[in-house]
Amino acid sequence: MNRFIQILFLSMICHYTMAQFVIFGNPRQTNIVNNGFTVGYTTNISAGSIVKYGLTNSLELGYIANGQSSTNHSINLSGLNPATFYYVRPCAINGADTVQSTKTYLYSTASNSTGEIKVFFNGSIDTDVSTGTFPNLNNSPAAIQAEMIKRIDSARSKIDCSVYNNNTSAIVTALNSAHNRGVRVRYIADDGTSNTALSAAQFPVLYVNSLDLMHNKFMITDVDSVNKSFVWTGSMNWTSNNINDDYNNVILIQDQALARAYVTEFDEMWGSNGSSPNATLSKAGNLKTDNTPHFFNIGGKSIECYFSPSDKTTEQIDKALQSAGGDLQVALLTLTRNDLGSSIIAKHQSGETVACIIENINDQGSEFTDLTNAGVDALQHTLPYDIHHKYGIIDANTPNSDPMVITGSHNWSTAAETVNDENTLIIHDAEIANWFLQEFSQRYCELKGGTSCIYNPPIATESLESVDFTVNIFPNPASDRFNVEFSTSNSLNLIIFNQLGQKHAAYELRSGVHEISCGDLENGVYYLQFTNGKSTKLEKLLIMK
Repeated sequence: MNRFIQILFLSMICHYTMAQFVIFGNPRQTNIVNNGFTVGYTTNISAGSIVKYGLTNSLELGYIANGQSSTNHSINLSGLNPATFYYVRPCAINGADTVQSTKTYLYSTASNSTGEIKVFFNGSIDTDVSTGTFPNLNNSPAAIQAEMIKRIDSARSKIDCSVYNNNTSAIVTALNSAHNRGVRVRYIADDGTSNTALSAAQFPVLYVNSLDLMHNKFMITDVDSVNKSFVWTGSMNWTSNNINDDYNNVILIQDQALARAYVTEFDEMWGSNGSSPNATLSKAGNLKTDNTPHFFNIGGKSIECYFSPSDKTTEQIDKALQSAGGDLQVALLTLTRNDLGSSIIAKHQSGETVACIIENINDQGSEFTDLTNAGVDALQHTLPYDIHHKYGIIDANTPNSDPMVITGSHNWSTAAETVNDENTLIIHDAEIANWFLQEFSQRYCELKGGTSCIYNPPIATESLESVDFTVNIFPNPASDRFNVEFSTSNSLNLIIFNQLGQKHAAYELRSGVHEISCGDLENGVYYLQFTNGKSTKLEKLLIMK
């Protein structure tokens, strides 16, 4: 029997035969496209590669084998269907010995959806830290509620809602209208909190979690449609207080693969995939299993999705925090997880720029005092209304790293990790990281007062009253070039800094109007420092090409 046939034969059984021959850790899913993906994994002994796969745990679609011996394995699965989940089990063969992964993994192909992503904040944002684009600038509570009702009114086949609490009658009225025009509406709520608006519901509602919290705030519409399937999630409960007063974020994603993952989670709590709930089969809290894919390619963006308490979400948040290579910001209702607090402190101590805003600093086990004692720039939110966010921003000012945002319903607490029903997204994207930075900067500066914000570069300037010249910069924002006009007969020295305080260019300007090319200036905010030898003035310039 030649070696290739031997590999194929032994791959049909993929059993453990040698204790010291192992597959390390979890396999890696990469190169996610609409008709396939790559599975990578590592063994301690050089071996041939085999991956079994299927639409069920039976792995009925067969296997792909590579007879080339290596400790670093990579198998590409192709010819698959878009927005479809596949069960995968890596194996390896060394002579007569075979080994397989300790479990079967669930992966998704990319969808053919648009991948459109919208981000909403119900409070003001600081556009001065923009790198050239903005989230939805109409960040009013009314705009967010209008967008939600628009999504409900646009649904044509299915709406699934899993929301902690709801006292907003306008939302329930919209859901009733959808139900009455033939849309299948299903709704899961927490049974231990007020849901006064649901008393008028004409659609089925399942109340779950008598001991713990069903703490989600998500909605999926038209999951069966490639370009009409949406996921609505974030930190915002469907209450008047959360929509209008407390600070929250909402993210809206058009992607069928992600929508299918959220519906899988919904069905597990619903107890069926039908119109009526099955309370007997319903699984919530720590009864749930890790039964959804976690990695998605959405419009070219890498996005991770985790549901609590089954998916070890805190471990994934911690991994994201530890990846920070330049800067880190968090805005949280509560922070009581010691592991997450320790990672934030470690990043501060290793030289990253770290800032935190925390609402409930006196919760049992709060990490706030440990953060401040370690010198972390951590602020208690003391202004009216709550920081209800649960987000972290990694490397928004370090675009050559891996900028990302952590957001969702998951408070950084042990209850969220071990007993509550929660959902979390980790979005790898520099633009979206900057959008969240705009929100963070606004909240931070409100607490600090004036212009004393961490995002201003470390440039020494005198007060405006002591400056003996004026400067006019136009146009601002600029695209190809901008003009500098100043009122002094003496020359001025101009230095252009980026947001991190790094020097980009320097000029000596004579009197008159000077035209300066934007050249290789990328989109974003820059600081123009003017000096005439006696005083210094700092101006902001926004580049939008």
